[in-house]
Amino acid sequence: MAKKLVKSKAAPRPIGELTQFDETNLTRLGLISIQERIPESYTTWVNTFDVNGHDGELSCFSPSEVGGVPHGLDGDFVTALNAMYLEQGAPNDGYVHTTAYNLIQRAGFEDSGQNYDRLQVALKRLRAAQFKIAQAWRRRDEGATGWVSVEFSYISQIRQSTPEGRSLTQGTTLSIQLADPVAESIRNRYMHPLDLEFLTTLKRPLARALYRLLNSRRYNEHDPLHPALEFSVLVSDWARDCKLTETIPARIKRNLNEAHDELITRGFLTEVIFEGRGKAARFTYRFGDAGNPEPAVEVMPDSPLLQALLGYQVARNVALKLVKDHGEAHVTTRLELFEALLRHGYQARNRSALLVDVIKDQDGKYLNPEAGRAAVEPEVSVVAAARPVRKLPKAEQAAMTEDEDARVEAAYRALPKAEQAAQVVSALKMLLRQSAGEGVLARVQSAIAAGHVDGRDLLRQASRAASELTLQSFVEDLRQLAGRDLP
Repeated sequence: MAKKLVKSKAAPRPIGELTQFDETNLTRLGLISIQERIPESYTTWVNTFDVNGHDGELSCFSPSEVGGVPHGLDGDFVTALNAMYLEQGAPNDGYVHTTAYNLIQRAGFEDSGQNYDRLQVALKRLRAAQFKIAQAWRRRDEGATGWVSVEFSYISQIRQSTPEGRSLTQGTTLSIQLADPVAESIRNRYMHPLDLEFLTTLKRPLARALYRLLNSRRYNEHDPLHPALEFSVLVSDWARDCKLTETIPARIKRNLNEAHDELITRGFLTEVIFEGRGKAARFTYRFGDAGNPEPAVEVMPDSPLLQALLGYQVARNVALKLVKDHGEAHVTTRLELFEALLRHGYQARNRSALLVDVIKDQDGKYLNPEAGRAAVEPEVSVVAAARPVRKLPKAEQAAMTEDEDARVEAAYRALPKAEQAAQVVSALKMLLRQSAGEGVLARVQSAIAAGHVDGRDLLRQASRAASELTLQSFVEDLRQLAGRDLP
């Protein structure tokens, strides 16, 4: 029997409580039409627009055999896949490993035959649709920051346990490879906060699609700490960004009315203003009270254990969830096992993905090369994870913290300077997001690698600033240091 899904009516969470993120290129460019249904002839679209002073162009072609261009519910599955890829450690091969049942659940749908059919159609369409993006895809990595041209299908490859041509079922296992540009963008943290729980409780597909697009427009990558209170756009430009087939402003307004009403009723928007006529018609969206505008990562000091996970490039929301789900004792023990594996030559294509798997493992498949046995049996780890640390005497807690600090410090000092620099800058990126700027962090990384700056001391200063709510001052000091004092 299909399980009935009861949708919550809760308002969006304050921004300071958000720990989930979505890839920014896909949502800002609006590569998936927000329309719930499209005509069979809608197999292609082409958009041109200004991108920071230069011409950008987007186009999509998707054959009618798969239902035309990606649209509607396709966006829900894309959002779920992006979140799952990040939670699985964002491996370099771009694969998300899941089941059809889990993917449907993460997208916020009921467990029903109809939704398995919808998933199957969406995956085929996302595999077949070809996107071409000319000088409009934002690239952020260690060596480049700018606008580039890319071509891809959102899904590069699908492996499934159900034979092709047969319907997906609950138990169908899926290995879905995201396009290289998408996976790379997520690994390089070109993302913005997303209230995934709120998103999946919106009733209408059109409201969910509009929420994703509006949510991405709230965040300025140059000032991510202060999301916009309102967003204004010409109706003609908005129709282009939403990939709508309608072009008459009054009809566009009428088609979006129900989605606007739901987003206002649920508290994401306070009002939507429609004014002007013809080419001058404009929407102004005013966002609801988001509570504390400072993201949680900006005000929460990192524990030494969390710093160690971030140092291995585990995504911050993944690291937080691992500690929450398994407990500090379990995660600490598994981290020690992981480091022992590396010391004894264990080859890993992606260290962060291996670390996540070692922590989650409940089958004892990773043997401790320094003990000749499984590092922690599941029964032991469960007991350790359940043991409430707060009940320990304060002196013992302090001793444990000092021991952990010493262990992390020693592990850091044993690394080559270049690896120290990479770890510190990776942690700073997660803590500061984009507020420091790539150029500043690049100079800091060079200075640490050259021995001119102590990376651990810099991280301690950043952590102290986070706990004292003075990160903005820390960023300003970092910019001055990069501009004046670094070689």
